Amino acid sequence: MMIKPYINFYNMMNYILANPYISALVVLVSQIVFIYLRTINVIYTSERRIIPAIISGNGIGLAWLVSMSIGGNSIMHGEFLPILSYLIGGTLGTYWGILKESKK
Repeated sequence: MMIKPYINFYNMMNYILANPYISALVVLVSQIVFIYLRTINVIYTSERRIIPAIISGNGIGLAWLVSMSIGGNSIMHGEFLPILSYLIGGTLGTYWGILKESKK
């Protein structure tokens, strides 16, 4: 038996989408990361810090893709828990992003 050297993202995504609890957890984490990085990115951009703004911008893009793909699927299927996690994750990400930058 040969072990595949890559992760099959298609099967992983189907597994995540099939279980609303796992979907909710992934959306919660990706929303926290997305909003946190977005808050940090706005601060870096206003300070004209180019490299941190670019790096945080790339993280924003990846977190957005994950969050929106699962969140959109949840809306289409009427799943409540991932949608609630989307809102909670956004709130926590904003809070932690502003809190981190206000301590500097």
